[in-house]
Amino acid sequence: MTKSYLLYKCGASTRTPLTTFSADNVDEAREAPTWLKRKHPDMAGLILGPGEFFEIIEKDVCDPEEWTAAVRAIAAATPDP
Repeated sequence: MTKSYLLYKCGASTRTPLTTFSADNVDEAREAPTWLKRKHPDMAGLILGPGEFFEIIEKDVCDPEEWTAAVRAIAAATPDP
């Protein structure tokens, strides 16, 4: 069953929501950063620096307020076409 996920870029003192996406299972969700890098090489947030890592959270286990806040932050950081 397809589920929604939230991708964060994390560092020592930062946690930035990058995007939401759908995947059929956890293994597919784990491949999302690699797939996104290939399809969106211009997305600067997908480049990790020293000590940074990606965190993937399934919507069903994420606090609804956290999900909403992350989606708003993503929308605010996304330029209009």
